[in-house]
Formats: sequence, structure tokens, C-alpha cells
Amino acid sequence: MIARAAFALTLLCASMAHAAEEKPAQAYGEDHPACLEWTDGCLVCARLEDGSAGCSMVGAACLPAAVSCLKSK
Repeated sequence: MIARAAFALTLLCASMAHAAEEKPAQAYGEDHPACLEWTDGCLVCARLEDGSAGCSMVGAACLPAAVSCLKSK
């Protein structure tokens, strides 16, 4: 029982840590207007018709890497 609680707490902490890191992947689109689709290996974001970013959901076990552009204008 204690092992399950510790595991759940670890997943929660990892999820919260990644949530704090999501902004850089989303902000990449603001800094790179010619990029239409980008990823950090966890999130995949695409530029919507109104110019805003639409990003996928990410799992708790994903470790983000440097953001890179997948598709340009």
C-alpha cells in the first residue's frame, strides 16, 4: 500500500513539473512565426487559423527535450 502511494505521488510530482514546462513549447510558436508545427518530444503544437497555438495533451511519463520546428511556411 505504501509503495502504491509513493508511486502515485511520484507520478503526480512529475506531472506537475511538466505542467510548469509546457509554456516554453507553446511559446515557441510566438517566437517563431514561420513555424506551423513544433514539438518538444512530448507536446505537439500547431498554429491554428487565428494564429494561436493548439497543443496536444502529454502523458505524465514524458520527458521534454528541446523544442524543434516540424513544419514551416
